[in-house]
Amino acid sequence: MLHRVWYVGLFLLAAAVLPLAACRPIQAPGAPAYAHPEALVDTEWLTAHLADPAVRILDMRDFIAVDPKARRLANYEAGHIPGAVYVDSADEISDPNGAVPYLMLTQPDFEALMGRLGIDNNTTVVVYDDAGDGFAARLWWALRYYGHEDVKLLDGGLTKWKLDDRPLETGANTPLPATFTAQVHPELLADLDDVLQAIDDPAVVLVDSLDSGSYRSGHIPTALHLFVMDNLDAADKTLLPPAKLAELWSTLDLKPGQHVITYCGAGYYGALNLFVLYQLGHENASLYDASLMEWWTDPPLPLETD
Repeated sequence: MLHRVWYVGLFLLAAAVLPLAACRPIQAPGAPAYAHPEALVDTEWLTAHLADPAVRILDMRDFIAVDPKARRLANYEAGHIPGAVYVDSADEISDPNGAVPYLMLTQPDFEALMGRLGIDNNTTVVVYDDAGDGFAARLWWALRYYGHEDVKLLDGGLTKWKLDDRPLETGANTPLPATFTAQVHPELLADLDDVLQAIDDPAVVLVDSLDSGSYRSGHIPTALHLFVMDNLDAADKTLLPPAKLAELWSTLDLKPGQHVITYCGAGYYGALNLFVLYQLGHENASLYDASLMEWWTDPPLPLETD
C-alpha cells in the first residue's frame, strides 16, 4: 500500500470537528433536505477521512467504455483519490456464470470480493467513478442488497474531486484481506417475474433510466422514463439539490404507496435512479438487475416504442 503518512495529521485535526456522520453541509431551517444525507459525501468530508482506517475508498471508473481491462487499470494507476482501491466495474462485480451479462455476483463471490478489498461488516465504504456515479451506484446497491448499510457515494465522483483541486496519487493500493458476511435483502432486487407482473399492476411503476433515444426505440411496456443523468449537475456531476430533484421526479407522478422498479441496459443507471429515489425518501423500490440484457434475449417479451 502506498505511503500516506502525511494525511494522518490532517485526519486527526479534522476528526475533532467533522464527525463521521456529518457527510453533508447543514441545511438552512426549512430548506428541503435529502432523506439520507449520510449516504452522500462531498470532497471536503472525504479529504478529512483519507487516513481513517475504518474507511475504504473504491474507484470504479471507466466501465466497459475503455478496453482492454489493462488500460482501465492503467488509468486508475495514473491518478486516483489517495488510498482508493480499484474495482473493475464490469468484470469484478459481475457474475461470470450469469444467465446474461453483468448480473451481480452471487453471495459467495460477493463476500470473497469484499474480503479481497479489505471490507468487513464494520467498514465505511465510499464508492466513486468518473461518470457522475452512474456506475458506482451499482456497487452501492449491491452492498445494501447484501446487507451493508454503511456505504456512501462521493458526490460528483472523480470529476468534482479534480474540480476542487483535491490530491491524487499514482500507483495501486492493495488492502489487507478482511472477512465480509452478507445478509441478503431480497426486497431490493426485482426479477423477470416481478417486472412481468408490474406491467399490468397500477401499484407498481417501472422506470426506464436510459437516454430518451433508447427509451423511444424500445422499452418495457408501461415503463415511465427518467434519464439518469438528468439527476446531475451537468458541469460537476454532483447530485441536484433536493428541491430540484423533487421537481424533476414530479413529472412521473409517483404515489407514496407505489412500488418502483428501476431498470436500464445492465443495471447500472437503474441503480443510480434507485439511489435518487432513496434520497427523495421513496424507499419502496427495487432494481431489475438483469434489465434489458435479459429482456432483449427473450424474443416473446414485448417492447413498446414511441
